[in-house]
Order: sequence, then C-alpha cells, then structure tokens
Amino acid sequence: MSKSVVRIMTTQDYEDIHALNTELGYAYDKDKVYKKIIAILEAGNDILLVAEMEGHVVGYAHGAPYETLYADNLLNTVCFCVKENLKDGEAIGNELYEAFEARAKKFGYKGIRLSLDLEREKAHELFIKHGFETKRSMNHYIKYFQ
Repeated sequence: MSKSVVRIMTTQDYEDIHALNTELGYAYDKDKVYKKIIAILEAGNDILLVAEMEGHVVGYAHGAPYETLYADNLLNTVCFCVKENLKDGEAIGNELYEAFEARAKKFGYKGIRLSLDLEREKAHELFIKHGFETKRSMNHYIKYFQ
C-alpha cells in the first residue's frame, strides 16, 4: 500500500504542481502556477488537494463549483492527476479521489462532474471504479483572448 498523505494544497507545492501539469501537456509558466495557487486559495471557493509522498506532491485534485440552471450544485473536476509511472499510482489515485469526494460531500455538493481526455485510460478506469458514468460525447473548445 502507498505511503502517501492527502492534504490541502499550499503555495509551497507549486513546483511539483508545475511538473505534474507539464506531464499532462500544459506548458504554463511556473511563476504563474504559484500566483494561481495563491489566488485560488484566497478566493476560497475551490477544493485543492494534493497527494504527497516523501516530501513531494505526486498527484493533485482541483475542483470548482459548477452551478447550472438544469442540475443541483456539482463540483467540477478541473484537474485530477497522479504522476505517471509511479509505483502504487493506482492506490494513490484512489486515496486522492476518496478524499476529494469526501470534501465535496462535506461542502454540500450533490455530485462531481468531470471532462476527461480520451487518452487518459488509467484515469477513466479510476473514475468508472468510483461509480462515474459517461453521459455525453462532447468536444472541448477554448478561445483565448489576446
């Protein structure tokens, strides 16, 4: 079994978070990651958890309120990741997910929503194991403003 600890993210985690984001294909400036963590923690609306092993963050979960006019309040999974090729990665992912869900329930969310890259097969397995169902087939669009 893994020897990870799941806890709330802190600003000191930014370098490990940056490395995990890079593994996911997000080339976002390390200093901006640091500033984003500060801003999100100060706003106090999101759930930011990390899985830590031997002093390093090896996974994180970020959830934000998802309010619509067609469903009860949900927690939108902005990011959920565990370091690639990590021994006990599946166990760490399960621990992180269980803490994430417990926190969502604690704050009154009625469920968890997520969008997931089709290529992240291990993540699909983890979420299906935890009772998630695919509801729609959708494309993901982003428009950045200059």
